[in-house]
Amino acid sequence: MVLLALLAVTGAAGGRQTADGGIDESRQLAADTPPAITPQCDSSPLLIANVNVWTAGGMRERQDVRLSGGRVAAIAPSRRQSGYRGRSLDGAGDTLLPGLIDVHLHFVVPGGLPAGARPGEAADVAGRQLLRSGVTSGRVHLDSLDNARTLKARSDVDCEPLPRVQVGGPGLSGAAARDAPEFWSVKTAADAAAKVERIAAAGVDWVALHNADKWPEDVLQAIVTTARSGHVRLMGAGTTAEEIAAVLRARPDTLDYLAANAEADYSPQLLELLRQQSNLVLVPTFGIFHRVGAYVDRAGLVEDTANFEFLPPDHRSHVLQAATKALAERTRPRGLGAMPRKLAQLRALGLPLATGTDAGSALHFQAGAIWWELEAWRTFGASHRQALTAATADAARVLRGWDVGRLAVGQRADFVLYRGDVETGPFDASRVRAVGKGGVLYVVDGKWIGP
Repeated sequence: MVLLALLAVTGAAGGRQTADGGIDESRQLAADTPPAITPQCDSSPLLIANVNVWTAGGMRERQDVRLSGGRVAAIAPSRRQSGYRGRSLDGAGDTLLPGLIDVHLHFVVPGGLPAGARPGEAADVAGRQLLRSGVTSGRVHLDSLDNARTLKARSDVDCEPLPRVQVGGPGLSGAAARDAPEFWSVKTAADAAAKVERIAAAGVDWVALHNADKWPEDVLQAIVTTARSGHVRLMGAGTTAEEIAAVLRARPDTLDYLAANAEADYSPQLLELLRQQSNLVLVPTFGIFHRVGAYVDRAGLVEDTANFEFLPPDHRSHVLQAATKALAERTRPRGLGAMPRKLAQLRALGLPLATGTDAGSALHFQAGAIWWELEAWRTFGASHRQALTAATADAARVLRGWDVGRLAVGQRADFVLYRGDVETGPFDASRVRAVGKGGVLYVVDGKWIGP
């Protein structure tokens, strides 16, 4: 496939960047000329013309956005372009979003692949489905040390068809009876320190703390001290009030899950504990319950072809069979009726909330998972802007130090071109027109064009 044949060439006169990210019309730059490179990984300058640029603070209407060198080079009011010889996309008045961020995901295929699948196939499928959906950055929850190192190195390359990710290695558990590649048991303080040292030495970014209520205080403190000294960040896992209260003693960087499947509201005592964590980012995983509930109500939804994109035909039938079996064993998730109140309680705390989908879990395919999450937030009472902020600017807080989550000069050239007004109507993955990571186009006209 020749990428340039899919793009309209319109031309643009560039200019010197101004303080607000616009273009100084007094100084014209030479037209950008694309280098002779592989079309599937063309990172030459790209003009996205006539778009409404979404920001957490408001919409910048009718803008031209120029990307160069993997970064946002300029944003300025749209004008008729002439003389531009580089790549371009006609935004046609649609919405340009920053690349979306999912800070709780898995690089596995729900239900697993059949025996004989090639090594790394599950990660390749998951990565493409995520990028296809507009997720350009994220954080991987639970992986083996070897897989985590490989995935981290691959993801940082703009030409790799998967989001750039920070990685979590094996999670630590106070309840596991034995070690597994993605989950390690911890029983003593010495064992805790040794295992966190291994994680740090491997260059892994995060360690997840599960079943923290099963650990005595010395074990928890050994984990915290060793992780902080090794520059490993802490993800607190909380699915019960007891577990949440225990893991908050570690003062984690994020708190994930948040008892999303419980019927009752959050207790005043739990909310007060959360309120005291001034540096905490909350990652409630609401979307998976919204999606599974929809599948239970309308079983045919699970057969959506997007769920099986990038799988070879024989593997596709295996994964569909596993999903159909899993769905037959499920009932409508408990507590869906309480989720609007619970989301309102979390928002009232004033702490940042970030989107984490738990994609890769049973029935929760990476395809469209971020849009199911956003739609869950909207359905449960958040505004479009609040949901999108959680998937961009606030999610970027989790990936501390990364220049992602907003469209501004100097930021990564990660974007989603979304048909129409993104703040009108339900969130819908089918409205994704184009996706770019570091200026490399992976989706154009709603079709995957990457490798």
